[in-house]
Amino acid sequence: MFHSTNIIRLLLVLGLLTICSCAAKRSTQANANNPPATTTRDTETPKPVTETAKPPTEPGALKVGEASGSYTSKGETVMLKYAYAGRAQRFGEESVVILLTDKEIPPEALAEEIKDQTMLLDGKIRGLEYAIMKDGYWVRYHPGQYQESKGPSLKDYVVENDVVKGSDEDKGDMTDGKYARSVKFVAAISK
Repeated sequence: MFHSTNIIRLLLVLGLLTICSCAAKRSTQANANNPPATTTRDTETPKPVTETAKPPTEPGALKVGEASGSYTSKGETVMLKYAYAGRAQRFGEESVVILLTDKEIPPEALAEEIKDQTMLLDGKIRGLEYAIMKDGYWVRYHPGQYQESKGPSLKDYVVENDVVKGSDEDKGDMTDGKYARSVKFVAAISK
C-alpha cells in the first residue's frame, strides 16, 4: 500500500513530467514556426543594385565655389559666401590667387578680377584676396587694403583636379583685432 506521502510524491513527479512534456512540445512548435536563421549567401542569387552608393559627406561641407566664415576690417565684420581661384602673377612669380567674397563675381568679370581686383578695389564687392606662392601666402583685406604675408601654407590647403580647398584663421593679434579672419573655402581654378 502507498502511504499518502508516496502518493503526493508520485503526483508531483507526474505533474513535473507533464509540465516538461508540454514545454518541450511548445518549444518544438515554436522552432517549426520560426526556423533558425541561416546564411545562404553562397547560394542566393545576387539582387541588382538599383542605387549608386554615394560617399558620405560631412555635414555642412562646402561645395565648389563656396566660402564660409568672416573677416573683420577696421571694426566692420563681413560674411563671406563665394570662393574663386585662378592663376596670376604676384610678386614676380606665378601664384594661385583665391578670392573670397560677400557677393558673386559675374563669370565675364572673373578673369579680370583674378588679375587686377577691379571690383574689390572699387568697393563693388568686399572680400579677402590670397596669393599662394611657393614659400608661403599673402592676404589682402578689401576694403581697408591691409595686407600681410604668412608661411608656410594655409591650413588644410589642397589642390586636386583644379579645385583648391583650405581654411585660414588669424585672430588679429598683430593688429589689436582691427584685422581678423576665420574662413573656409572650396574653389575651382579658372582657366
